[in-house]
Amino acid sequence: LLEKESVVKEAIFGLQNDLILRGIELVFVAGGWRLQTKSEFSEWIKKLKPTRKIKLTKPSLITLSIIAYKQPVTKTEVEIIRGVNSEGPIEHLMKLGLVEIAGQKKAPGNPFLYKTTKKFLSLLGLPDISALPRIENA
Repeated sequence: LLEKESVVKEAIFGLQNDLILRGIELVFVAGGWRLQTKSEFSEWIKKLKPTRKIKLTKPSLITLSIIAYKQPVTKTEVEIIRGVNSEGPIEHLMKLGLVEIAGQKKAPGNPFLYKTTKKFLSLLGLPDISALPRIENA
């Protein structure tokens, strides 16, 4: 198994080196590898194909931030932080594929636990959730 891993890693690094002088690159994002256009060509790509942006309301953005930094987290825990009902924003984030159910908390009522998805990581260009910027405790 270790031999196979080293062969795969060697192939990945070889491919990355082969792509250095090209317009694409191989990067590790959201727990996997993605072949993407290099950032210096983004303006050209935008002209060719406009991207569909995900628009989030302020309540949804705040809810997503709480889930990202506190995951896995229950709806009640999100609501305690926000101070308001969060059912709508959580449902919206789930429809967009940015948040998913991560299981159930072993507590009265067995509430759902929520976490961010690979799509969330991919949209932010993060290899994993630990790559989120650190926040200071208030």
